[in-house]
Formats: sequence, structure tokens, C-alpha cells
Amino acid sequence: MNIRAAQAADAPTLSALAFRSKAAWGYPTHVLETWRSELTISASTISGQPTFVATIGDEMAGFYSLSPHDKSWQLDHFWVSPQFMRRGVGGRLLRHALQIAGRAGAVKLIVDADPHAGPFYLKHGAIRCGETAAPIPGEPHRVRPQLVLDAIAI
Repeated sequence: MNIRAAQAADAPTLSALAFRSKAAWGYPTHVLETWRSELTISASTISGQPTFVATIGDEMAGFYSLSPHDKSWQLDHFWVSPQFMRRGVGGRLLRHALQIAGRAGAVKLIVDADPHAGPFYLKHGAIRCGETAAPIPGEPHRVRPQLVLDAIAI
């Protein structure tokens, strides 16, 4: 696996990857469609924020983007293609994100996680610091865990 900086031309492929990844959690199509704009990665996002892509062979296996804010950075996007889930891609990408943020002076990385992804972040050292109400049709009590990870320069 290789991790490289994203290019503006990657935006459509990364948007499709984000949508497939979110769909892997089993959300109904009509709910996924309400998130399409949030799952769309623009060329300006790629050029304006640290954005990195994991590749395996010629395929994009996952990516992330960071939003720098002094000492607390936000993990804006973090997606692994369904065919590469549970193969170590997410762990490698998360370590890379923490290194990038830490080397730039961040001390923590904030994650607004999908409820299904919360256990992944907790497994990798995140601490739950709250939750945000995120009801969807059929799940009126759904919440997104708010998590924090230590960003340590390596």
C-alpha cells in the first residue's frame, strides 16, 4: 500500500469512493442521497486541505482530508473502499493522518464519526468526548460519536 497526496483530478473518484463507503453501512438509498453533497470531494477541498490517498496497485483503497485549526485539527473525511475494509488500510491511513497533523503542530485530532465507524476509532486510541444528535428516518435516536485522538509528531 502506498499513501500519496491527493491530486485535484482525483476528486470524482474520491467522491464515488466516499459514497460507496458510506453505503457499505447499509443506509437506505434515500438517506444516502441526502448526504451526497457532504460526501462530494471537490478539487478545491483537495488543494485547500491536507488530503491523502491510499492506493493498492492501481486502485484507490481509501483517503482522508484534514482541516487544520491551531492545535486541534478536524478529520473532515476518512473513507475506505468497501473491498479494502478490514485489511489494515484504515489503520495505516489514520496513523498517517495523525503524523501529518502532529508534524504540523496539532496536539489533537477531532473526529465527528458515523455511528458505525465509532468502534474503529476507539480501537485505534480515540476517546469519546461527546455525541451529536443525528436522527434519520427509522432511527430517531441515532447519534454521531464525537471523538478525539492525540496527534503526536513522529
